[in-house]
Amino acid sequence: MSLDSDVNNADSHLHVEFYENTKEPYLGVPFVIIMAPGDKTSIFDQPASEDHKIRFPRQWFHFQSKTNGAQYIGTPLRKWHEDESSELNEAQLVELEILRFQTVDQVATASDSQIQRVGMGGLGLRERARAYLNKKANNTASLELAETREELSELKAQIAILMAARKPGRPRKEEADEFDNASVGDTGH
Repeated sequence: MSLDSDVNNADSHLHVEFYENTKEPYLGVPFVIIMAPGDKTSIFDQPASEDHKIRFPRQWFHFQSKTNGAQYIGTPLRKWHEDESSELNEAQLVELEILRFQTVDQVATASDSQIQRVGMGGLGLRERARAYLNKKANNTASLELAETREELSELKAQIAILMAARKPGRPRKEEADEFDNASVGDTGH
């Protein structure tokens, strides 16, 4: 029997952060912090190796793109709090930040043991995070669908105009010959 972590990508539940060390003798060397959100007892902080970069490519890319102003991979908790403060109050936000949760995506995909560290209401918070992400995805899909429908309407209108300008039936022989001669003259033959 396989373990849940073998099947469901255990690395996706970890908080992984690359940073540049500012202390001697590792000044300027990329380091990595790996921990399970909510677990303050198992924090790995060490120089980043090629294996870390391969194992956590999204986080490595995020570290490299920080110079462009990126902060998080996913929806920041603060954005959720701003959008729906009734779903995530200030105290819950602070608690999640203390436990090193940074994104709604991390809360939504947290394991049972990670969410238990949040305390009472942790399971409900995880479900609300999932609902928020689903709602956000549905809103995006609805906007894309509306844009597609608008484009389709415009194309239908253009086709109707072209069809109305077209004469029914086959063109007369003289018109077809004129068209053929004109197109041959345009191509330089």
